[in-house]
Amino acid sequence: MKLPFPTSKVPSSSDSQSGMTLLEIIFSVTLMLIMTMATASVLRNGLDMRLELSQRSRVTHRMNIVLQRLSDDLQHAFIIPSQQVFIRKAEIKTLFRIKPWDNSSELRLTTMNHVSHQSGTHESDQTFVLYRIEKDNRSNRPHLYRGEAAVIPENLDQDIPMSVLSRNIKAIRISPWNGEDWRDEWDSNRSDWRDVLPRMVKIEIEAYAYDPADPDEPIGDKDPTVTMRSIVFIPRAVFTKEPKDPVKTAKYY
Repeated sequence: MKLPFPTSKVPSSSDSQSGMTLLEIIFSVTLMLIMTMATASVLRNGLDMRLELSQRSRVTHRMNIVLQRLSDDLQHAFIIPSQQVFIRKAEIKTLFRIKPWDNSSELRLTTMNHVSHQSGTHESDQTFVLYRIEKDNRSNRPHLYRGEAAVIPENLDQDIPMSVLSRNIKAIRISPWNGEDWRDEWDSNRSDWRDVLPRMVKIEIEAYAYDPADPDEPIGDKDPTVTMRSIVFIPRAVFTKEPKDPVKTAKYY
């Protein structure tokens, strides 16, 4: 007697290993492309942000250097009163002058911040310093120039040799405090401020936010800028007299 066998059909190997349909393949490839593009976009955005921060960091670093150098010169500024200019039979002229210069400020001052770069020269720490914005002849880009004389010259109105302190500085504005408000000029040779240093000055540095790939590339009117501000106190100003108050005519009622 034969035993009965189940009537269900045993699946063949060809039935159990059925392939993917064309629609499934297209869907898988599309999903992989979307994920690849999303990953590339995230990586690109991260790289752009890193380059942006690096560029801004370089600009900020340059502005910090300018601010530190300018602050050092201002904090060591000094004035010798006109009645005491003869010392050891030699006339020492001093000056503290701020005046508007092409939407910026020009600063001329005598300061005790000179450092000799050669040993044994016996140079004094007294020096004359000049700050001014000037434009490059080829690109018309403004740069901040600084000049320093090893010996205080006889004529403080003449220019001295200058070198670039920082490039792509659009403007530098220096405002002295006269006791009541911020001014845009100061001159220790004028009668109003003769032999007087301001108690403090406000500094505003405006620089272009991006350095051009080509140094000779001209600037554009809409190039973005960044601004850094600070206030510097002048210690030796306490030894000078206060600015003269304007003469007021008495009124009788």
